[in-house]
Amino acid sequence: MVGATPGTSYAATPSLRAFAISADGTRMATFTTDRPDNLDWFRIITGLQGDTTVKGIDFRVQNGLMYAVGNAGGIYTVQTPPQVPEPTLTKVSQLSVPLQGTNIGVDFNPAADRLRIVSDTGQNLSHNLANSQTTTQTPLTTDGASTHGVSAVAYTNNDLNGATNTTLFAVGTNTDQLLIQSPPANGLLVPVGSLGADAPPNSGLDIFSDLSAGKTISVTGFATFPASNNTASFNMVNLFTGELTYIGTFPFSISDVAVALDPNP
Repeated sequence: MVGATPGTSYAATPSLRAFAISADGTRMATFTTDRPDNLDWFRIITGLQGDTTVKGIDFRVQNGLMYAVGNAGGIYTVQTPPQVPEPTLTKVSQLSVPLQGTNIGVDFNPAADRLRIVSDTGQNLSHNLANSQTTTQTPLTTDGASTHGVSAVAYTNNDLNGATNTTLFAVGTNTDQLLIQSPPANGLLVPVGSLGADAPPNSGLDIFSDLSAGKTISVTGFATFPASNNTASFNMVNLFTGELTYIGTFPFSISDVAVALDPNP
């Protein structure tokens, strides 16, 4: 098991609907964040066009839909059971810049309505779904030095309130740290703190925003760390310190996760 000190944390963990992709990018699962050991379903992904695997998933607050990014840069909307028998992808866009690296992190910027894509090579992209334009932005750096090993990112404050700011967090798998990427376009990474655990190269990260009257009032970070025994640990992440709180273990190797948007905004 990879993660913080094991212990059952169900009572202290919010029960939120979430989705995950297998480490090989061919299957999707759903679960509640307090019980990663209990998957409601774990099924083969269908509908890929020009891609062979899914690299990352996230929800877009502008329309409430879940999106997936394929290994060849295809961008898809995702339908899930029970609406369809299997997780079904519909291609809606394509990155115009080839992906670099093995492990990819994706997340929607809720303020700019842009899809952020980073990779373990330091690649830093922004994609506009409205016109399918991909912008290559400054590669990731820490203290002026090129930074590799970032494969998971997540924005705070998933709401449509114009007065709400957003912050981009990342997992540095080479340093086992929680990072802030600010400004995102400049690729500048600043350490928040140590995760206190080994973050594998294909770690996952997502942040849930709790809304009241359409505005974020609190956020909760979640991280997934695949292990060598075909499982993965699921943890809450303290966004102020980087400290992990172990929640439980997936029965399969899981990489990226996407927590559903607040159903009662």
